[in-house]
Amino acid sequence: MEKNITSYVIVSSDRASQGTYEDKAGPAAQNWLCSNGYKNKGVVIIPDNPKILRDKLLEILETVDVVVVSGGTGLGPRDITPQTLRDLSDYEIPGFGERLRQESLKYSLNSYLSRCGGYVKNDKLILALPGNPKAVTEQLDILSELLPNAVCALRGECKHRNRTSS
Repeated sequence: MEKNITSYVIVSSDRASQGTYEDKAGPAAQNWLCSNGYKNKGVVIIPDNPKILRDKLLEILETVDVVVVSGGTGLGPRDITPQTLRDLSDYEIPGFGERLRQESLKYSLNSYLSRCGGYVKNDKLILALPGNPKAVTEQLDILSELLPNAVCALRGECKHRNRTSS
């Protein structure tokens, strides 16, 4: 499905950026995006560092519609993605995090510990998603129907509402 939406994936992981382990979440997110009609421009792995994440996001946001940040959304001391995005963004999209936690309950009770969600900066969409390849794919599936409409709304091009099936 052609959506004419560009994307980029940032993996926030100390261990993957140091080569301690091979990141699989970035390629999983990229595969999902490409399989669902997004024009993904790349994947970059960075350490869990607020300044590096902020600088990389500001650079990438100039060229794409959607940025998926995979990793750093848990409760660990190095999990800095949500607070960095909150400080950087123009505003948060609370419904994204609510939906991700609600729908992820079918996979894991730990969804209540998740700090995943959606943010907007300069009319561009930023998603904070897990660093696990299976979980990042599941969460993109959960948001699949909302993402094109969110980008359309941010572009000021929407002329309809997404309807629920009821």
